[in-house]
Amino acid sequence: MPIPIIMPKFEMAQESGTIVRWLKQVGETVTKGEAVLEVETDKITMEVESPADGVLTQILADVGATVPIGQPIAYLAAPGELATAAPPSTTPTVQSQGTVSEGEVRATPIARKLAAEHGIDLKQVVGTGRDGQITRQDVEAFIARLRVQSQPLSVEKVAAVPAARRLARELEVDLRSVQGSGPGGRIQSADVERAAAQRRESGMQAIAAVTPPATPEPQPAPQPARATPAVRRVVPLVGMRRTIAQRLTQSMREAPQFNVSVDVNMSRALSLVDDWRTTQQEGKPKVTLTALLVKVCAWALQRHPALNAGFENDAIVEWSDINIGVAVAMDEGLIVPVIHHADRLNLLEIAARLNDIAARGRAGQLQLADVQGGTFTISNLGMFAVDRFTAIVNPPQAAILAVGRATKRMIVDDRDQPLVAPVATLTVSADHRIVDGAQVGRFLSDLKQALEHPGLLL
Repeated sequence: MPIPIIMPKFEMAQESGTIVRWLKQVGETVTKGEAVLEVETDKITMEVESPADGVLTQILADVGATVPIGQPIAYLAAPGELATAAPPSTTPTVQSQGTVSEGEVRATPIARKLAAEHGIDLKQVVGTGRDGQITRQDVEAFIARLRVQSQPLSVEKVAAVPAARRLARELEVDLRSVQGSGPGGRIQSADVERAAAQRRESGMQAIAAVTPPATPEPQPAPQPARATPAVRRVVPLVGMRRTIAQRLTQSMREAPQFNVSVDVNMSRALSLVDDWRTTQQEGKPKVTLTALLVKVCAWALQRHPALNAGFENDAIVEWSDINIGVAVAMDEGLIVPVIHHADRLNLLEIAARLNDIAARGRAGQLQLADVQGGTFTISNLGMFAVDRFTAIVNPPQAAILAVGRATKRMIVDDRDQPLVAPVATLTVSADHRIVDGAQVGRFLSDLKQALEHPGLLL
């Protein structure tokens, strides 16, 4: 009896998953608990493990397919069963049903796509499906025969983040020729862009070397302006971008948000970070201003628990845990890893966790626990030379802190003397259903005090 591998549910709000990469191919033996494929949810990329020992006999969902949770995506044959066993005919598949005709060749959509990827003429493939239809297994068997015959065909797996794979398809870059700069040599989007640029440059040089100077030709008359702008590309609203769109649209639609800002003299805060950097031992985590901000926010949230809260089921829920999310920019969108129990950690421990989750986030290696349970969020755009901005509350949380860069400004010190100092603008966006302006103002006042006088944290 074939054993199904189903699309698992990784998180409460998950409705589907997108196939990122198959780690095993049809005909390969797998063991229980071994990773068979990678699936991308709205937040992270996870591996799907085999539910039993056996042989992978059929793949129902190709790379890029979005599959509802609970639906079969592949089948195994248990040890001792016929390796070519087919799944029950009543089981729905992910791809569109029916056949696709092209001349006298009849093949499934997955079979056509696989054949196109490897330059295979479907007329050379013998179909074993209903009425002679060519299936994916038929194409894979044909590929296997070509391998035996030592024809130049390769389907080797390349370690790359999902965004890099999508970009490689758009730019028509062969990932096997790209040198990865990520952890363990994993290919990043920047690596793909660099490879594409080098290919264009090499092509231009080759053309220049063999092409004699051309006689200038008369330029055509200018064309009339387009009624609509030319489209460079269309990016489907899927995966992480779809989640961002849905959640933040919901936040702006349902939560009455207001913003409160304060300017902070960052002299002592920056000096504290510099002291850590200059005295820290080799191999220790890098202490950053963001790490200090997490520490300061955790301290202030202890004093103002009304902001460490959420709006759920028409009620205000104040949390006892202080879990601070830090927005991290990625190629395909924004992800918010969480520093759990930030109020119980010292500055070096916070820095270590920030370094770890940021690296794993950009490499697509975050786990569910890394992005769940946040009670407050920090978004720091100071490193991008942004002076000030307002952020959108991350539901169901009560507030989010937006941090701009520290720039030199003329201010007046405590003795009413003019002073040039690095000043940053901090802006809290808050849900008015949960907190009021005075509560946010007192919270910001304590943030300002702690950043201007870091000794308060001791």
